[in-house]
Amino acid sequence: MTKISNSKSFFEKHETKTLIGPAIVYLGLFSVFPLLYSLGISFFEFDRVAGKWNFLGLGNYKEILSDKTFWSAIVVTAVMVGIALIVEVIAGVSLAIFFGQKLKGSKFVRAILITPMILNPVVVGLMWRALLNPQWGLFNWFIGLIGIDNPPIWLADPKWTLWTLIFVDIWQWTPFIFVVVFARYQALPTDVFESARVDGASPLKIIRYITLPLVSSAVVFAAIFRGIDSFRTFDLVYGLTFGGPGRSTTTLSFYAFENGFVYYRYGFSSALSYIMVIMATIGFTVLLKWIPVRRTH
Repeated sequence: MTKISNSKSFFEKHETKTLIGPAIVYLGLFSVFPLLYSLGISFFEFDRVAGKWNFLGLGNYKEILSDKTFWSAIVVTAVMVGIALIVEVIAGVSLAIFFGQKLKGSKFVRAILITPMILNPVVVGLMWRALLNPQWGLFNWFIGLIGIDNPPIWLADPKWTLWTLIFVDIWQWTPFIFVVVFARYQALPTDVFESARVDGASPLKIIRYITLPLVSSAVVFAAIFRGIDSFRTFDLVYGLTFGGPGRSTTTLSFYAFENGFVYYRYGFSSALSYIMVIMATIGFTVLLKWIPVRRTH
């Protein structure tokens, strides 16, 4: 009994440390240590011939800033994030408001609608690569049915590859915006809408002056979360285009992967990753301050 009481008293005294300790150890081993380690090697470069690390200081960062491929990857990433995010937000919010009307059969359609975001992005990329195959892909076959005889080679023509990548990204991740906004829309008080209808407000005015302001916090949250995820897109590029043809779909994340795991330039890849972190932090901090959010209680 004494041993049991002593163990209980020890647990009561150190309850906080006992409960939080494993989480802190986990974060330290799998988050903090890799971050600090990658930051350290960003100032070095590994010599595979000599088998040692050479200190370069800011050499990797200077090389990145003077690299044409890096600036090309910024443009590709910015175009992809900007266009895909705008379309996803507009489509996701529109779908959330539409399905919020509780139409017959909407539950079944919603279940189908969210299916794409459940799939692994690499699987999505490989699936759409098959669908867009110029010889036997179903996508070109369907286009042929509506009278277009010579469709573009979607994944081989640099004019179309980035737009194809953006289209697939929109197809997969619009449901995420929809789910977040729809959940917020379902929690809105119904008496506000009933009062607006009694006062003679049209459906468009209700959406503009009541619905959108009330769901704005969910829209901003979903947009920022999705924007960060889109900014670091790698797996979809890997599965669909592998950064090509040429550099037409090489995003920053894919360029970092390519240098680290194809060319074995670990220091260069780590430095590029930290530049991405700085860019994302600055960009989304400014975005948060710029976008007004209506807080509801």
